[in-house]
Amino acid sequence: MSIFQLLNIFNAITWPIFESCVMIIWFSTFLGHYRFSQRTLIITTIVLYVINIIGNSFESPILRAVVASTLSILVLFYIGWRQRIIRNKRVLLLYTIISSLLTYWVVNFEMSMTSLITVPPAVKTSLDLLANVLAMVFAFVFSRLKYEWLTETFLERHPTQLKILLILSLFLRGLNDVLAYLFAVQHFFGSIWWDFFLLVIILAIIVVPLISNHHELLLDKINQHDSEIAATQSYTQQLESKYSEYRFFKHDYQNILSSLEYSIQVENMSDIKHTYYSVIQKSNASLPDPKMLNLKDIADVNLRSAILVKYQIAVEKQIKFNVEIDLLFQVPMLQGDLNFYRVVGILLDNAIDAAEQTADATITVLLINSEEIVIMNSCTGMVDLENVFKDGYSSKDNHNGFGLFFVKQYVDQHKNMTLTTIAEENKFIQKLILEANS
Repeated sequence: MSIFQLLNIFNAITWPIFESCVMIIWFSTFLGHYRFSQRTLIITTIVLYVINIIGNSFESPILRAVVASTLSILVLFYIGWRQRIIRNKRVLLLYTIISSLLTYWVVNFEMSMTSLITVPPAVKTSLDLLANVLAMVFAFVFSRLKYEWLTETFLERHPTQLKILLILSLFLRGLNDVLAYLFAVQHFFGSIWWDFFLLVIILAIIVVPLISNHHELLLDKINQHDSEIAATQSYTQQLESKYSEYRFFKHDYQNILSSLEYSIQVENMSDIKHTYYSVIQKSNASLPDPKMLNLKDIADVNLRSAILVKYQIAVEKQIKFNVEIDLLFQVPMLQGDLNFYRVVGILLDNAIDAAEQTADATITVLLINSEEIVIMNSCTGMVDLENVFKDGYSSKDNHNGFGLFFVKQYVDQHKNMTLTTIAEENKFIQKLILEANS
C-alpha cells in the first residue's frame, strides 16, 4: 500500500473527527466558554462523527450536502437545551448555526482554492488534511480568548435583531448547502469571493450585536455614573445639613452651660434645677440624629456607589436604610465585575419594592468579614420561595421577573458563591455568601 493510499485512508477516518471537535469548540466558545463534562464531550463527539460518516456515505449529492450539517445543528441544539445553558431557543439555534458555518468555512475555502487550479491527488489529500488541522487551530485559538461574544441577555432585549440574525444565519446555512451540492455535481467550481463574503457575513452576525451590546453597556455606565454623582451630592448635602444642626446645637448648649456655670458659682440651686429640668433634659429629645450611612469601610468604590444610589432611592421613598459593617469589606476577586454589582442592585431593588409596601419600611444591609452581604427588609407577607427565582415570575405588576432569575444564574456560575433566602412573616432576608477565591 502506497503512502498516498495510507494518507487517503487516514484523512477519511480523521476528517469527521476534526469536524466534530471543531464544531464543539466553536459552540462552547459562543456559549461563553462553557465547559462540557467529559462524558458529554465524548458522547457528542461520537454522535457527530457518526453523523458525518453517514452524511458522506450518501450517493445523492444533495443528501451529502444537507444531512450532516442539519443533523449536527440539531445535535448541538439538543445538547445545549438539555444542559440548560441557554434558556432562549432562538438564541441557542443561532449559536449552533454559526458554529456549523465556521466549522466548514476553512475546509470549504481550501476546496474552492484547489478547484480553481490543477492539483495532484496526493497534494489535494494533504491540503484537505491541512485544512482540517487549521480549522482546529483557529477554533482553539479563538476559544482561548476570554471574551463573551454573543450575549443572551442582549439578544433577548432585542427580539427583532435576534430574528434578523437568525433568518440571515439560516439563509447562509441553506445557501452553503446548495453550493456544496452544485460543487459535488460540478456545476460550481468554487469561488474565493463567495467564501470571503460568507466569512464577512458570519463576522457581521457576531460583531454587530457585540458592538450594540457594548454601546448599551457604555450608556448604562454613563447613566449609572450620573446617578452616583447625584446620590453623592445628595449625601453630601445631608452631611452638611447635619453639620449645621450640630453647630447650632453647640452654640445653644454653650449659652446654657455659661448660664449654668454662673448659677453654680452663686450657688443658686433654684436656677440650676430650672436649667436642668426645663432646658438640658428636654434638649436631649432635640439632639440632631447622628446616624448616617456608614460606607467608609467598603473598599470597592463601585460597590459603595451601588449601595449609595439605592440608599438615595430608599430615602426618597421614606424607607429606613441602614448599613452595618464590622470590618473593612473588600472582595478583590469580584472587583470590577459589573454583573456582581448588578446582582447587589437587583437584591436592593427588590428589598426597596417590598419595604415600600409596609408600615415599618426598613432595610438593613450587613457586610460581614468580606464574606457575606446580608440584605433584610420588611415585607407584607410570606414570599413564594419555590417560584421567586423562576424566569418570568414576579409578584409585582408590570415587572418581567427577570431580575432574580439573573441573580440565580450568576450565583450558579460561581462555585464559591451561594445565596440563601429566608422568608418570615414580616421579614425577607437574602444572604449572599462569598467564599475565598470565588
